[in-house]
Amino acid sequence: MNYDFDSRVNRKHMGNLKETLCPPHIKALDLLGYSGAEMEFKTAPSVIKAMTDCVQNGLMGFTLCDDQYRNAVCWWMATQRDFHVEKEWVVPTNGTIFSVATVIRMLTDIGEGIIVSPPIYYRYEQAATRLGRKTHYNALIESEGKYSIDFDDLEQKMADPKNKLYILCNPHNPTGKVWDKRALEQLSTLANKYNVVVYSDEIFGEITFDDHRCIPYSEIKGARRHAIVATSLGKTFNFTGVNHANMIILDEQLRANFIKQRDADHFGSIDPVLYAALLGAYSEEGADWKNAMVAHLKACGEMIFTFFNKYLPQVKISPLEGSFVIWIDWRGLNLGDEDLNQFLVNEAYLELDQGSDYGQYYCGFTRMSIAVPKKDLKKSLDLLLKAAEKRGFIPEGIEEACDD
Repeated sequence: MNYDFDSRVNRKHMGNLKETLCPPHIKALDLLGYSGAEMEFKTAPSVIKAMTDCVQNGLMGFTLCDDQYRNAVCWWMATQRDFHVEKEWVVPTNGTIFSVATVIRMLTDIGEGIIVSPPIYYRYEQAATRLGRKTHYNALIESEGKYSIDFDDLEQKMADPKNKLYILCNPHNPTGKVWDKRALEQLSTLANKYNVVVYSDEIFGEITFDDHRCIPYSEIKGARRHAIVATSLGKTFNFTGVNHANMIILDEQLRANFIKQRDADHFGSIDPVLYAALLGAYSEEGADWKNAMVAHLKACGEMIFTFFNKYLPQVKISPLEGSFVIWIDWRGLNLGDEDLNQFLVNEAYLELDQGSDYGQYYCGFTRMSIAVPKKDLKKSLDLLLKAAEKRGFIPEGIEEACDD
């Protein structure tokens, strides 16, 4: 079946955060903003139909996590991620960050800490800070745009008994890294040694490219007793504004502890429209749309890598192994932070997430969402090329090729 990834979704008149934050002069030119990890096209038709049918039925009563719901989650994980999940392992919650906060309350007291590996999604730390907890940074090791976990530093952090939680992001946001089995096994070994719970945020888990696979962390040797795996419709089906996620928790005691804290945090029932959406998404039709969507994302990523390799080779992009965000290192342009922002936003009309949002040492970096129509992406890359030419950033010998 053919799906429409070339038409932009309407963000106007809805209080949409991404639309609100996009600079007015960029919107005035009918250009996309590339900040925020949201798709610029509609979710799957099977999801829209399921939600529409639910609304037209007119029943918005309390809704339970019943066998139909659990079976849909188990089927999806088995067929789309090769992840065996038993029904009782599925724990619905009010969202990924809601669940991060739940685990923080469950494990730590005020003044104790969590560990994250920057550059990293800022809302993990935000949750800890709001709860009066400390965030400890296990900075990733970078080499030629590729990132790896600093396990020596991580062991030092985990050895502190006040640090009871490590938050893993896989595929990693913002670098697009998919952690391999060896890295996950090293993590599991340390977590067991120091009795640390690992919260594995895998909401990008269905979006991987080439031979990369997001291995469910709970399947790693030794991880079962300390693993909480977060899954949701958030990224794969563009549901970032819907407060819902499913935790997969294999260990019975860990699951019971989580559910107790979740309920104490005022979890009620599942939103009935979300229940319908999940059934529409976790279906044969939803899987077919997902596969086509991933192919579209891969094509968009290839457009971007080709552009930078050809015209701005001094700008480095981390390999995109999973997710639909790319991590760009602009430091080769030798611009200060303010000048880089001026160049991107006011000269190239390119709105991106600032690297400093993902850690204090990442000035000169940006994150870019690539879940966009190709025609809009081409338009933005053309404007970037023109701005780069005016600044003299295009290496000698490339200018003639720009007219091809």
